[in-house]
Amino acid sequence: MSAELWHAILNPRGPNYERLKAIFPENRVPLQSPGSIKADLGAEKEVEVYMLNLSALPLKQRARLMFMVAQNSGVSVAVVEEVACEQGFPIRAADVIVSFDLRAFV
Repeated sequence: MSAELWHAILNPRGPNYERLKAIFPENRVPLQSPGSIKADLGAEKEVEVYMLNLSALPLKQRARLMFMVAQNSGVSVAVVEEVACEQGFPIRAADVIVSFDLRAFV
């Protein structure tokens, strides 16, 4: 599916909205695809997530994201970056709204 047929924004009612709006000030969230998956997030199992398209983030935005995660998890930015490159970077589905252009269904 073409990226112009769907897009994602931050959910203003999402549990992490206040923290994430500092990372995504325009509210646009670049995802790899519009489909969610289940992932384990630390002690939480089978959480519905989308995968971020890290390569679509400008360097400053990506650096802010990695720094925020490093601060919250107590590991170095280098470790966060390494894990993100190897496994991808999930964002909770509850924090994102994915919308589709009607052309996607015609």
